[in-house]
Amino acid sequence: MNKKVILITGGAGFIGSHLSRHLLNQGNKVICLDAFFSGQKENIKDLLNNKDFTLIKHNIIYPLKKKFKRIDEIYNLACPASPLQYQFDPILTLRTNVDGLLNMLELARKHNAKLLQASTSEVYGDPLEHPQKEDYFDNVDSLGKRACYDEGKRAAETLCKDYNEQYGVDTRLVRLFNVYGPNMMFNDGRVISNFILQALLNKDITIHGRGEQSRSFMYIDDLINGLTLVMSKDNIDYQPINLGNPEERTIKELAVDIKSVTNSNSNITYINYEDIPSRLGDPQKRCPDIRRAQELLNWSPEISFSEGLRKTVADFKERLNNKTKIIIFSPTYYPSEGPVEKAVKEITNNLISYDFNLITAKMKKGLKKKEKIGRITVYRVGLGFYFDKYLLIFLAPLKALFLQKEKNYQIIWGIMSSYGALAGLIFSFFTRKAFLLSSYEGQKRKSIFNRIVKFIFRKSDSIQIVDKLSSQELAYLEDNKNIQFIDFNKGWDYTSRKTKEKFQELEILSSRL
Repeated sequence: MNKKVILITGGAGFIGSHLSRHLLNQGNKVICLDAFFSGQKENIKDLLNNKDFTLIKHNIIYPLKKKFKRIDEIYNLACPASPLQYQFDPILTLRTNVDGLLNMLELARKHNAKLLQASTSEVYGDPLEHPQKEDYFDNVDSLGKRACYDEGKRAAETLCKDYNEQYGVDTRLVRLFNVYGPNMMFNDGRVISNFILQALLNKDITIHGRGEQSRSFMYIDDLINGLTLVMSKDNIDYQPINLGNPEERTIKELAVDIKSVTNSNSNITYINYEDIPSRLGDPQKRCPDIRRAQELLNWSPEISFSEGLRKTVADFKERLNNKTKIIIFSPTYYPSEGPVEKAVKEITNNLISYDFNLITAKMKKGLKKKEKIGRITVYRVGLGFYFDKYLLIFLAPLKALFLQKEKNYQIIWGIMSSYGALAGLIFSFFTRKAFLLSSYEGQKRKSIFNRIVKFIFRKSDSIQIVDKLSSQELAYLEDNKNIQFIDFNKGWDYTSRKTKEKFQELEILSSRL
């Protein structure tokens, strides 16, 4: 019997990697397409040596030029699924759902392949019906924060219907409710991954709003079983099928469950929606009616939430040894001590879900070339003289390139727009990793108009300002960059949280550069 040839878009993502592994284990050939916007090679590294697995880096909003002799099935999973990710580049999100699916439907049409489109419970919006049945026509804000994702998925469903009716393409449509399990990204903004990480690190478990909003969580293995059943059944048309776990719980209950399973000392705290405008529009209810899946597929979730949560927490514990790594370039660091050094030390001590290395100029005899200070591993370059700060521009990128082979840094953080930041930018040119510039209080404002400083500001991917600026300086910066202003008076927890937001954005950007 010939092996089926199955193409999975988003095949290196959370769901796609599990599906790839499952289909290979069933004896199929798998072609994995991924642009690595939210997918990670670590998710599929155990598959790369499998002769039946092919990895192609490709953004599906563009037609696929590679020709295939045969494709039997297409699972279209490509699209960032967490608000943090899909709001990062809303136009790309919309195009992935529309242009990307169009390209996959044309491919299915050419090969007479079946296509399964992964839609979402987000098409129901903030539902007025509870639980949500497939024939509910939704309550979606087309101009809301989530519109790029919600409306993109709704348009994709229409395309599946039209390609079936106009061209006879065999399209299958599933609406996925919240999915969790091993391989979830640490910093993707999903509620389960956020809560687990906060609990394991004994940080505050932060709930948006009052925590009365509800969700239904399905373990990844149940989803994979449902997806393959939908693809394998005869006489399944494009009518949508809900795949989710109808066991509903409030976000407050979820926080309590996670705190219990992790044996965490975390406090549960609440953040007003007004303080997090990116979360405005969060649906207050989300629970699937799965009778159609039960009748057509004889499918129901089998893994209890407590069992799935234990497996997911165990995976997070194991992967905490492989945190996102950030390389910092600073003109000075301890034993030199000033407001800048203190800021970096306090922020890194608060952000335990990241690993930090820092390269600085030695500038003084007797200092170690490498030592651990707080949560930062510090590397010093130079000969131990004052002019080491000038050598930093050349020596620091070389040192970072040597370390990169082992560390695989995802984010570059330049401290102050001076020698260190310039060294970091040079390193970013070689590695194509996102660069954050932090300009702390105490830096001379007039230096912003220095040519080199202007260059650093212009080339930085994002800028963090902790200082008061003149209206002219504000105009110059706001015209050029995505800038985050921080008020030191709000304390280190606030400063650390705002810095983490930048790291989350830049981690996504690094995967796209």
